[in-house]
Amino acid sequence: MTRLHVLQRARELGARGVAAVWRRIRRNWWLDRTCIAFLVVTAIVFGLSYYFMNVMANVASQRSKQIEDALGTRFTLPDVFFEFIGYVDLLWMTDMFDALMFVPTVLLVLSHERPWRVVSRLLLAWGLASLIRITTVAITSVPDPRPTCEYALGNVFSTFTLHRCGDAIYSGHTLIFVICAMVWASFAPKNWIGRSLTTFAWALCIAGSLVVIANRAHYTIDVILAWYIAPGSWYTVAWFWYWHVTKKGRLLKIEFPVEVGRHRDSDSPEKCQRRRVELGLMPDGSPYDPVAVYLNAVRGSVEMTPPPLSDHQPEGGSGTLMHHHAEQGIDEKHGPSPESDRTDVGSQAHVAIPVRQPAQRRSSGDLERAFSEDFGPSRRPDDATDK
Repeated sequence: MTRLHVLQRARELGARGVAAVWRRIRRNWWLDRTCIAFLVVTAIVFGLSYYFMNVMANVASQRSKQIEDALGTRFTLPDVFFEFIGYVDLLWMTDMFDALMFVPTVLLVLSHERPWRVVSRLLLAWGLASLIRITTVAITSVPDPRPTCEYALGNVFSTFTLHRCGDAIYSGHTLIFVICAMVWASFAPKNWIGRSLTTFAWALCIAGSLVVIANRAHYTIDVILAWYIAPGSWYTVAWFWYWHVTKKGRLLKIEFPVEVGRHRDSDSPEKCQRRRVELGLMPDGSPYDPVAVYLNAVRGSVEMTPPPLSDHQPEGGSGTLMHHHAEQGIDEKHGPSPESDRTDVGSQAHVAIPVRQPAQRRSSGDLERAFSEDFGPSRRPDDATDK
């Protein structure tokens, strides 16, 4: 193979790769104006929560400095884990574990079939946890557990630093660990590769928490509180999202970018239809309205033609209704005769009335486990080979 052929082959492969990436962007990443506005507002709220969390951390650092000056000494509160885990002066490892958790999570988002849904849930849960931290970090001032910490003595609104003194309750690094692990637990592929990566993410999360304690970046209570608050924030957002976005057919280009009811590209049309039925959504994403469906079915099946006229009808059309009633066996004073068949009356309009079979009742918990990625897909007999 000559050099020219190699270059031509590489150019063809590059063109195919660019075309595939562009098709994926148009298929999974393209948004409408409503979804763009929602994401912009979400990003702004997240940014404000993170900024004011930094402001309150600076306030906590300055308050900690005032307490140390009043006492004339720096001391550390008793901590059980400090007695079992020795002090390790490797503070950079705390930030390294942040990167080890965050970078693979970004790769998961880029490879997911519904990436903006993952981004929205991540930012909302992280922002909610940051709002909670705003209310805790400066309320109760505790001595910093690390003897070599530095105070943030500048303007509280313009000073940005890491690992400052007094920035204790609760651990922001552990918050990042747990939120990223929750993303893997909820949105990783439901096969052995996804489960293995999720297990590895949780192992990194636990190891990072121990590193935070070993570096004396936080007390153990700060780390434990982060483990409580992060999953609570995640599932609070998940509950709100399911009942107020998914069930009501909102933000469709974020929730179902390809087709309403489709979670993955490998989902069959029957599975997508089953999800739409369970969620109470029409194929266009609008809520299911049985009255409107019935009326549309009736309008589409009724032939708007007058009933056939008899040859003995008088000129001018008089007596048409009486003659039609007489043919159907209907008395004007006493209504239909006993021997008249009511189905014959309905057959004149050719109405096809749809009959909906009663569906098996499902509890809200069953629906959540079946159709929310937070709890994994349902295992139906026809889904046994779906991964």
